Amino acid sequence: MNIHKLEIKGFKSIAHIKLGNSSPFLVLAGANGSGKSNLVDALAFLGAVIKRGVVQAVREFGGFNQIHCFKFRKEQRTTMSFTLEIDINSVHYHYDLTIRSLENLPEIQESLKVNGSILIDRKNSSEPQVQLGDREGLQKLTSYPKEMSAMMLLSDTALYRFLTNICVFRIDPFAAKEPDNAAADATALDPNGKNIATMLSVLEKDDDFREQVLEWIELIVPGMENVKTEKQRLDASTVITFKEEGTKARFPASLISDGTIYALCILTAILSRAREYGITIIEEPERGIHPKAIAELVQLMRENASTQHPVFITTHSESVVRSSEVEELYFVSKKEGKTQIQSAKTSGIDKKKIALDTAWLTNLFDGGLPW
Repeated sequence: MNIHKLEIKGFKSIAHIKLGNSSPFLVLAGANGSGKSNLVDALAFLGAVIKRGVVQAVREFGGFNQIHCFKFRKEQRTTMSFTLEIDINSVHYHYDLTIRSLENLPEIQESLKVNGSILIDRKNSSEPQVQLGDREGLQKLTSYPKEMSAMMLLSDTALYRFLTNICVFRIDPFAAKEPDNAAADATALDPNGKNIATMLSVLEKDDDFREQVLEWIELIVPGMENVKTEKQRLDASTVITFKEEGTKARFPASLISDGTIYALCILTAILSRAREYGITIIEEPERGIHPKAIAELVQLMRENASTQHPVFITTHSESVVRSSEVEELYFVSKKEGKTQIQSAKTSGIDKKKIALDTAWLTNLFDGGLPW
């Protein structure tokens, strides 16, 4: 458990939440509208700020009115802050970021300590002092843009790669079933899964990846014998085809169930990103999937989660909760319009004595119910 601290203030319904000593695999369970998506969007927003600056990040997320905490007033509503304390490859990082004047001319205040040594010192949006390369001591950077993170200057660090590779997947099975045109991106799976065919056409050349996908698909979709991609002659589009046991003909993705294509997208997202730095976030992985298959998917995500690449999922499914471990499970709820989060560990529930979904649905955790 090397995610020592994650703290977020002032994003949408999140006035203030804090997670401590968390597992690399996290399950955020709660009702629709409780703020689960706001929590993961806050992480994605943080990554966008570091990668492209505050102004561009605010624009990408719909503007100030779409991201500020409406429960705050005056200056508070124009300020966001994030704290992350984490070990990556046995290196301890402590990063603080505060963004002020979000509605007008944003200014960043930030600090970074690596194994206790200061690499970024930027107080009150002043000119940042940064440890650059092999130079001795902190270097003051004059005229550095107030809305740009100084982390941009440390792009060779594991923390920068970690924070700028946060992806929230909201899979759209209808988009994923469509053939991919010749120009589709083959480097990363789109957050809604629409380029899954192109991604698979590249990844299936990796014997290890292909075997893992087939192994998991067989577990999740009994009777599914083979999955592969084909290039169409007429328009050079790429399609996914499937073969079931006992049949000779292959059939296209358009004839497969939403749950099957959904599971295939999740498999691809997890397995293609597992060796990278970053966070993979899957929204509602249970959609259209049999409860027993959900347990297999949860195990896949757990096995591929690490401190370098945590996997977070949001859910309101009792099947996902039942398949979780106590230390992985957090309950999300809303009180007076503000998102609250609590760890299942604080309840003292013993999974060996009572199933987690039973404890959840009978409100033994005192919050975060799926309705």
